[in-house]
Amino acid sequence: MPNVAWAEPVAAGTLSTLDKEYGFRGVHFGDSVAELKGAKVVAERGACEKDYVRPTDRLDFDGVPLSGIAYSLQNGRLTVVTLQATAEVCPKLYRALVHAYGEDTSKQGKEIETQPFWTTTWEGQRVRVDLVGPKGCTVTITAPEEAILEERQCREDDRMDAGKGP
Repeated sequence: MPNVAWAEPVAAGTLSTLDKEYGFRGVHFGDSVAELKGAKVVAERGACEKDYVRPTDRLDFDGVPLSGIAYSLQNGRLTVVTLQATAEVCPKLYRALVHAYGEDTSKQGKEIETQPFWTTTWEGQRVRVDLVGPKGCTVTITAPEEAILEERQCREDDRMDAGKGP
């Protein structure tokens, strides 16, 4: 009799999965640009805020095609990851996020697919994911505490550079 291996079904994730990842695809909130191997700057906002893309990124999330992935750094530290998708795949992206992180904490469920505009949220202890759709389908992944601290420092640095410091 042949040796047959049975695959275990993949279990849906939970909010603790989100907190454990604390970032996206091996890059963690608070990491420097050096951790974004091969990243290229695509946008700058002020002296201390830059968006990067990694040309080597797979443009999908759990099999759902993405049109882009951007990593936002403030003061050289990762604070936000943004995933972009088309309106056509936005409901699939929502389902992929539910599979990865469990039911959204905003409790909107399946009815979002029938609404012309919606926002859903998954909020763990340390990480938050927001999905806005279906037009301009955008996912933002952030560690609010990390982002707030870096944004405050970034704004202060911009004021100092402009000669408007304390």
